[in-house]
Amino acid sequence: MRIGVILDWTNPTFAGTFRILADRGVALDLLRPEEGRVDLDALRVENDLYVLKSGTELALSVAGALHGLGAATLNPYPTVAMMRNKIIVTRMLQAAGLPTPETFVASDPTNFRPLLNSGPLILKPYRGSRGVGIRVVRHPDDLDGVTPDGLLLAQRYREPDGPDFKIYCIGGRLFGVRRTFPIQRYEDKLGTPFTPSPELADIALRCGRAFGIDLYGLDIVMSGGRPYVVDVQKLGSYMGVPDAPRLLADYLMAATRRAVHGDIGTAQAV
Repeated sequence: MRIGVILDWTNPTFAGTFRILADRGVALDLLRPEEGRVDLDALRVENDLYVLKSGTELALSVAGALHGLGAATLNPYPTVAMMRNKIIVTRMLQAAGLPTPETFVASDPTNFRPLLNSGPLILKPYRGSRGVGIRVVRHPDDLDGVTPDGLLLAQRYREPDGPDFKIYCIGGRLFGVRRTFPIQRYEDKLGTPFTPSPELADIALRCGRAFGIDLYGLDIVMSGGRPYVVDVQKLGSYMGVPDAPRLLADYLMAATRRAVHGDIGTAQAV
């Protein structure tokens, strides 16, 4: 069994997952496209499954090339590429009837000025990740210093009732972690585990169904007692999830067996 992982960095959870997989006899191929030069002519499908952990442009391009060559990817490359775009993600969540803040898109941030008459906004790069470039704007002058690299999303800012609700899904099993935002220290990523309520569990599972995946993370802000889905991640860090390395190793091995048996578009492992 061979698993390739396309990544740019490794957190302790995935480092533990890789150790468990190696101990089980899985051959791991850790691919870090950002660290060197990629010879496209030499790029070949050499693993039973490729895990798309990194979302950089180069990593996604390499993943797309492997997908075009017939590689099995997890999550499926077309879904991962689509989920890199927060405009598409937000509209799909809305279409699925999931609770999201009012969302607007523009290339010039000054176009958001009239919206501030109804309250503050939170600005996000449309292809952002890991919280980079997110800011709350409360006054029109706050938009003057914003220099976006591409399109921007503006969502109606909902004052959180407390720490955010981070929910991870592994093969249909849900795990909750309460986290403060923005993260101040690396240790804050561990947060505080919690059991999702039936309402939050329903929202989380519906998010997965909207994209046809069961390995993902999402962020929910509770404001005024109402939940709002503010982001869905194509994979997630799984920091703070009890026994996450073993659970992820089990999932990846099951997904690889599915890929070996010809289900190359596999998004779900059972």
